[in-house]
Formats: sequence, structure tokens, C-alpha cells
Amino acid sequence: MSEVMARAHVVGGIVVNIIMAGPDFMVSDGYLTDADDAAIGDLHDPDTGFSRPPAPAPLPAELIALAADLRWRAEVGGMEWRGWPVHTDRQSQTKVLAEHVAVTSGSRLDGEPWKFADGLFRELTNADVQDLARAVREHVRASFAAEAAVAADIEAGVIVTREAVEAAFAAPELDPEPEPEEDPEPEPEEDLEPEPEPEPAPEPDINPE
Repeated sequence: MSEVMARAHVVGGIVVNIIMAGPDFMVSDGYLTDADDAAIGDLHDPDTGFSRPPAPAPLPAELIALAADLRWRAEVGGMEWRGWPVHTDRQSQTKVLAEHVAVTSGSRLDGEPWKFADGLFRELTNADVQDLARAVREHVRASFAAEAAVAADIEAGVIVTREAVEAAFAAPELDPEPEPEEDPEPEPEEDLEPEPEPEPAPEPDINPE
């Protein structure tokens, strides 16, 4: 008596059904093979067996949403300033801005302490506070610039996978400011001997004989 067991019905290399049948059971199209751990939709190759189908390509809207989430994580994930850790969550951004306003309004005492992300207080001059505020703003600007660049590549069809989106945000520094190029030193002019001045033409004789 033929053994009845789970068998995969394969059509065109794809499992279209799992049925209980003996080895002599015939199907009108495709073929039957031992199901093992197969599931409907799996791929089957007679030589290599079953495999899971590749995941469907994500929609552009899904990639853009992923880019926005990664930008937010980069934006609020903190940064370093002069080797010290700085919070960059939205509340901390507001505090840095308020401290900058206090400097510009003249209400901040020079050298007041500022609490960093490691829990330590460090005295900052008013000039330090302004530099810190600029650094935090640049960190936030760079994260949004990276998101905008990734979104443009998604819309253009350049980025089509989640891995590519994640790779764009994996760089240690997002959209760094380019260092100003130094003006090339002018090449020294060759020492050329001055051309001799032309001799003046003789004055015409106004009293001819």
C-alpha cells in the first residue's frame, strides 16, 4: 500500500498547494514532491530543493518613511563637541538655543557651567556657548540634508532597497561641511629683462633751406 503523506504540488517551480497523497498520485499540471517543510509560495528546484521566495521590493513611500525615521534617530542621537558628549534631542536643542539667546541679550554671565551628556558640568564662556549652538545646529542641518538627499535618490529610482537607505545614514558624519580650499600660491613671474624703450623720432626741421 502506497504511503500517504504531505506532498508539494509544484507548477513552474513554485509550490501552489500542499496535499496529502501517495507517491502514485498524479496531477494534471506540474509535479508532486515530498513537502518536507515547504509552504505554498516557496520555490522548488529538483536539485537544490525548496527555498523561500525573495521579499518583495519595498515601495518608495516605505523607503522615504524609513529615511525619515533614520534621520530622526541621527538628529536626536547626540553628538560630540570638543570631545565632550552633547544631547541633541528636541528639548536639548531648545535649551542650547535659549542659552545662545541669553548670550546675545547680554543676560548670561561669562563662564557659567553647562551640563553635558555625561552628567558633568563644564564652565563655558559666552563665545563657547555660541560655538556650541552653531555645532548643534550644524548637526541637525546635516541630518535633514542627508534625509533630503536620500529622498531625492529614492524618487529618482537610484535607491530601491532598505539596505541602501540604511547605508546612506551609516556614515560617521552626515553631510560634513567642506573645508575651504586654500587659494593656490601665485607662481613666481619669470625674471624678464625689460624691453628697451624706443628711441624718440627726430623732430622735423621746421626751417628748411
